[in-house]
Amino acid sequence: MKSINHILDAGTPFEIVKYYLSSYSKLIDIYKFGWGSSLIDPEFQMKKDFCDTNDIIPVLGGTMFEYYYYKDNLLTFKEYLKSHNLKWVELSRGTIDIPDQEYYELVTEYSEDFNVMSEIGRKHDNNLPLLTSKDWLEQSLCSLKAGAEIIILESRESGKAGIANEDGTLKKDILNEVLSEIDLNMILFEAPTKKIQSYLINNYGSEVNLGNISLQNILPVHALRKKLRSDTLIENE
Repeated sequence: MKSINHILDAGTPFEIVKYYLSSYSKLIDIYKFGWGSSLIDPEFQMKKDFCDTNDIIPVLGGTMFEYYYYKDNLLTFKEYLKSHNLKWVELSRGTIDIPDQEYYELVTEYSEDFNVMSEIGRKHDNNLPLLTSKDWLEQSLCSLKAGAEIIILESRESGKAGIANEDGTLKKDILNEVLSEIDLNMILFEAPTKKIQSYLINNYGSEVNLGNISLQNILPVHALRKKLRSDTLIENE
C-alpha cells in the first residue's frame, strides 16, 4: 500500500459517515473505529458494511485489542474479528504493558489470519522507562519481522503523545532513527493535526502515509498533499 489516508471514526453518526465516504471514498484507504467503540456503537455494522461497499479497509482501534488482552480474553477478540469479517487488525500496547516476546508472538499469531498493523509507542508512560529512539526502531523492526505489514507510530488523536511533544511538534530523533532502517512506505504516521501533517509532507513527500485523520479533514489533507495550502506550498518552510 502507498500514500495511505487512515481516517479515525470518533463516534460520527452513520448518515454523516455515509455522505463523507460517498463523496471522498477515493481519498480514504483505511477507516478506523477508534478505541473499542465498535462494542458500543449501534451503527458499527452499517458503517463497516458501507466501508466494504466502497473498497475502504475497516479496522478496529488498537485499544480494543488491549481491552481483550487485559481481560485475558483474546479468544473472544479473535472470534469477534472473524464474525465481522474484518481482514485487518491493529495490535498495540500503548496502554497495557505487554512483554516484548509475548507481543511479537501475538503479532505472528494474528498475521496468520489477518493483515496486522503494529502500533509502536505509548499513550502515556505509566511509570515505565522512557522509550529511546533506538527502542522505537527496534520495536518497529521486530514487529515487521514477526509479520506486521504496517508500522503505526503513535501520536494519539490529539497529536501530543508518542512521536509528538506536548506542544504538537514532532520528535525528530525518533523519526530519523526509525527511518534510518525502515522504508517510508511501511510506516503510518498518526497525524491528526495540520502541524504534523504539514511537517511530514514537507519533509517526506506528498506520498507519506498519514493516520488518525478526522472525517472533516479528508479534503484539507488532500489539499496539503497537492501543495494547495500555504503550509505545503513551499517545501521545508
